[in-house]
Amino acid sequence: MLLRLGMFKVMLLFAVILSSLLNAQADAILTSWFTNNSTVLSRVIQSGTLTNPVTTWPSVGVVNNNNGSAAQTLPVYSDVQRIRYTATDVYINANGLASYTMGPWYVNSGALFGFWPLSRDYQIRITRSPAPATPTKTKHPGGMIGMMVNGVAIYDLGDAFSFHQTANNPSVTGTDGMGVTGDGYWSRDALAVEVVTFDPGFAHQPGNNGQYHYHAEPKALRYQLGDNMTATYNATKNTYTYTETDPSGTITSLHHSPILGWAYDGYPIYGPYGYSNAMNAASSVTRMRSGFVLRNGQNDTVNLNATGRTTLPKWAAIAQGYTNFSSPNPFPLAATQYGPTTTYQTVGPAGTTTYSLGRYTGDYDYLGDLGHTQGVTFDLDQYNGHNCVTPEFPGGTYAYFVAIDTNGTPAFPYMLGKEYYGVPNAGNATSVPGSATEIFNGGPNSREVMKSPVVNPGNGNVTLTWSSIEGGSYVLEASNDLSTNSWSAVATLSAATNATQTVTNEMGAAFSNLKRFYRVQRTALAPYDP
Repeated sequence: MLLRLGMFKVMLLFAVILSSLLNAQADAILTSWFTNNSTVLSRVIQSGTLTNPVTTWPSVGVVNNNNGSAAQTLPVYSDVQRIRYTATDVYINANGLASYTMGPWYVNSGALFGFWPLSRDYQIRITRSPAPATPTKTKHPGGMIGMMVNGVAIYDLGDAFSFHQTANNPSVTGTDGMGVTGDGYWSRDALAVEVVTFDPGFAHQPGNNGQYHYHAEPKALRYQLGDNMTATYNATKNTYTYTETDPSGTITSLHHSPILGWAYDGYPIYGPYGYSNAMNAASSVTRMRSGFVLRNGQNDTVNLNATGRTTLPKWAAIAQGYTNFSSPNPFPLAATQYGPTTTYQTVGPAGTTTYSLGRYTGDYDYLGDLGHTQGVTFDLDQYNGHNCVTPEFPGGTYAYFVAIDTNGTPAFPYMLGKEYYGVPNAGNATSVPGSATEIFNGGPNSREVMKSPVVNPGNGNVTLTWSSIEGGSYVLEASNDLSTNSWSAVATLSAATNATQTVTNEMGAAFSNLKRFYRVQRTALAPYDP
C-alpha cells in the first residue's frame, strides 16, 4: 500500500527559513535566541492558593503611585517572536515574558508582591560588531542593559535605591532612598534586598511598567537550555529546587554553558561554566570564579565592619566618576559621602532593617585591584567577563559569565559589573531597515509543519501529527487523488492548552484506501495581545 502526505507550502517556507539561518554564517547573535516555545502562551501562578497557571491576570494594587500593576487582559505569546538582521545589527522582537511558568511573587512578610509582569512588545537592536570601550567605560543606566535569549530584560547588579547621607537634611539621613534622591555612593545590591520578591525563575518586575527582568542567574532559563543543572518541582508550593550538576567544577561530565543573553554592548553572556584555560577549547570545563569578594578583612580587603563605610573600592569609585587614584585603593570619601555602619538599623512598617555587610554594591572589592592575578585565584574581571574561546566563538571573543559560588548560589556581581566592557550602542529600535533579512517569525505567525503519517499495520489507523499554535483551531482534510473537489474534512480540532503539536487519528484509513493524502489548515486563532 502506498501512503502519501500532501505537501504543505509551509514546508517550503520552513526550508527557506532554515537556509537563511545557515547562510547567516552561523553567527551566534543570530542563532542563539530561544524560539522553541514561541507558539506557547505565557503563564503565571498567582499565589499559594491560586495555583492553576493562567494566561491572563488581574491588576493588583494602585497603579498611579506605583503600588501595583495593570492587568494582562489578553494572553500573550512567549519568548522571542521575530529575528531580523542586517550586515551590522540584529533586530529582536519579543514580549518580554518567559515560556516557563512565572510567579508567584512574595515579600518578606509572606504577602503577595504587589507588582505583576506585563507584555512589553520589545523591538531591540544589538550590534553584530562589538568593540571594547577605550579608554573610558560606560556605567550602566537604570533599567534594561541587555536581553536574555528568551526575550526577557536584563537589569544590572543594583536596584534604584542608594543611601542618603545629607548633613543638612536630618529627616532623610540614615535611610535608603530612591537613586534620584540618594547620593549614589552606596547603591543597594539588588539581590541582597530584592531576592525575596523573585519568582522560582529568579526574576521579578517593578510596579511602574511591569517589566519582567533578571538581576542575576536566570535559573529557569538555564534549566530550559540544559545548562548543567537539574530541577525538582514541588507541586504543593509551586516552586522549583535547582541543583547544579557540579558547582565545584570537578566532574568531567560538565559541558560549556550556552549563551544565556546579550548585553547592550553586543557581547554574549554565558552561564557559569567555561574552559579552565580561557583560550584552549581542549581544556576541562569548570565554574568561572567571580573576581569580587566582601570587604570583610579577608583576601587583602579592608574590614568595613571595623572601619565603617568611609571608602569606596577602586572599581566603584571609577564607576562613580572618579579617575584620580594617586591615593591608595580604597578611595577615601568625604564625610558627607559615608555610608551607614554595618550595625546600623532602622525600624519601619516592614520591621527592622539592618544595613549589614553585603547590602550595598560598594561592600565588595575586586581582587584584581588588590594584587591578585586573574586566571589564578579568580577568572572574571571587574566587568564579570574575560577574553576566551567558546563553542560559538572558536576564534575567541570577550564574554560575560553568570557568577555562582561553590554552592551554586549567585555570586556578586551576578551577570555584569557596574560598567559595560564594550561600547553600548543597542536598545529600543523604532524601525527596522527594509533591507533587513528575516530568519524567524514565530508566535501567531508561525508556519505549521506536519510530520510523516504513522500507520498501524494491525488496524490500519493513520496517526497525523503537526506543530500547532496555542489557541489555534484546525481542520484536517484528506483526499485519495489530490483533485480539487475531492478533499473532505476528517477532523476539526482546537489546539490543546499549552500544546505545541496536535495529534489525531483516521481510523482504518490505510486498509480502505489505496492512496491517501492529508492537509491541515488553521481556521482561527483565539484573541491574544499583539
